[in-house]
Amino acid sequence: MATRRPISSKDDGSAQTAMSSLNARAGAARGAVSSWHQAHRELFLRVVSAAVLVPAALISVWFGEVFFLIFVLLGGAVVADEWLRMIGAGNLMILRVAALISVGLVGVAAHMLPLQSAWIAIVVAGAAMGAVLWRRGFDVSTRWVVAGTIYVGLAILALVALRKGADGLGVVVFVFLVAWASDTAAFFAGRAIGGPKLWPRLSPNKTWAGAVAGLLAGVVFGALVAAALAVPLAATVIALAAAVSVAAQAGDLLESAAKRHFMVKDTSALIPGHGGMMDRVDGLIAATVLTTLLGAVIAAEAPAEGFLTIMGR
Repeated sequence: MATRRPISSKDDGSAQTAMSSLNARAGAARGAVSSWHQAHRELFLRVVSAAVLVPAALISVWFGEVFFLIFVLLGGAVVADEWLRMIGAGNLMILRVAALISVGLVGVAAHMLPLQSAWIAIVVAGAAMGAVLWRRGFDVSTRWVVAGTIYVGLAILALVALRKGADGLGVVVFVFLVAWASDTAAFFAGRAIGGPKLWPRLSPNKTWAGAVAGLLAGVVFGALVAAALAVPLAATVIALAAAVSVAAQAGDLLESAAKRHFMVKDTSALIPGHGGMMDRVDGLIAATVLTTLLGAVIAAEAPAEGFLTIMGR
């Protein structure tokens, strides 16, 4: 009759080690499945949001300067409010109201005045926001409040000014598509390829692969829109599309730096898959400001016309 060998402490330890290894592998598998589902859910939400926002933006551009002004003012109001929430001033109602008034002031000035005069409205808005802080004695950084006012003011001024004139429609679509293509390509290429980080201290998820892919996509879409606008394909077109694409990615990094400073992941949960309005338009704002400034060097009254002139139309 066979005798059973007593279980030694060594055997017991081996069994526990094996069990721990199995549990670790099971946990890793569950984590991988969870991450996969989370990534695909985020992607689905981004696609759905884009399917709503992109046509809305293009329709607003198509229906003329006044309709586009209303669209920009609505977006500017949301971004201004998100900025105040980000810096910790979201509970100060009088400051939020003052921000809305500032948005309206800059928008009306941008629509009614030439660019070289309309910028004064941003200075007035920034001074007014600073005065409200000083008078009320709120415990909020004046520097960040004024910076937000200038940021939103420049966005509104650049967008409204760029839409003016017969060439406004085409140039605004050019900026929109270059910025959107850059953002989308950078997102997918960064996820698919990975590799070295672009600037991990500011944005740990952005990679050099994504940045290069975004640049290439921006140039391709810029060239396509230029062709639709009867602008001959030349080195100038490629250079300008590349500059606008780089500006869009820089704008994204700028907003990431601000959010990192205030330890905020998203400026709000307004847009599923993207976060807040500011999270969605950060790159577009920088791209539009650059395009408007370049065009204004040639034609301050109609920056879109000036930009097409630089492109070689």
